[in-house]
Amino acid sequence: MNNKIAFITGATSGIGATFAKVLASQKYDLVITGRREEKIQAFAAELRSKNNIKVEVIIAELANVKDIDMLVEKITNIKNLEILINNAGFAKKGSRFYEENITVYEDMLKVHALATIKLTQAALPTMVTNNIGSIINVSSIMSFFPCARQSIYVATKAFISLFTESIALELKGTGVRVQALCPGLTFSDLHERIGVDVEKLAKKRVWLWQSPMHSKVVVDKSFKYLAKGKIICVPGFFNKVIITLHYLRRLF
Repeated sequence: MNNKIAFITGATSGIGATFAKVLASQKYDLVITGRREEKIQAFAAELRSKNNIKVEVIIAELANVKDIDMLVEKITNIKNLEILINNAGFAKKGSRFYEENITVYEDMLKVHALATIKLTQAALPTMVTNNIGSIINVSSIMSFFPCARQSIYVATKAFISLFTESIALELKGTGVRVQALCPGLTFSDLHERIGVDVEKLAKKRVWLWQSPMHSKVVVDKSFKYLAKGKIICVPGFFNKVIITLHYLRRLF
């Protein structure tokens, strides 16, 4: 690969796949990771055919530290890496914190936090040396709220956001931009895999589920905010409103 390169985790579907499509249309060569080999290989073939680019697929389970380290080594050796998108993540249908199997929480910490830390650290030396690069860490609107039965999910997403804001302070003047992308409810199979019917919730239009978005809108907003140098990206006016109201309630 000799062109500009983007590395995307969790690119099999949803927001990750949409990032891959947009970057492929901009003629980035891609390295994409996922767990569902048949599906991601078919997706990669489609990207190659439509965009005349190189797409490398790496099958990785980020709940496995060895797989994280494999990706670290790969990223370290890409000397023309321009974009890293830490998108891999998962949710689980809610249960009380003390009733859940602890291994679920351990896996969530690895996928959301440890992988984000290690892959970001692997990418930054090259980006800083080249004076160019962007890292998008996919967080969630839920990172702003406490949530019963989702305590570790929201905590790990809050970590991603604060981690990203903190390293942004260190990267001033380097030419490297970072962003924490905090989408609200998005039409993707992440919710389907835990038995959440997004279409049904959208019709109910209640509180956090009032404004579901398509992944293309989320990705377009992300790049728009990135171009402006904004570190926290919350797509959707309603999502911004409920965050503001939440913090006003806590302050007063």
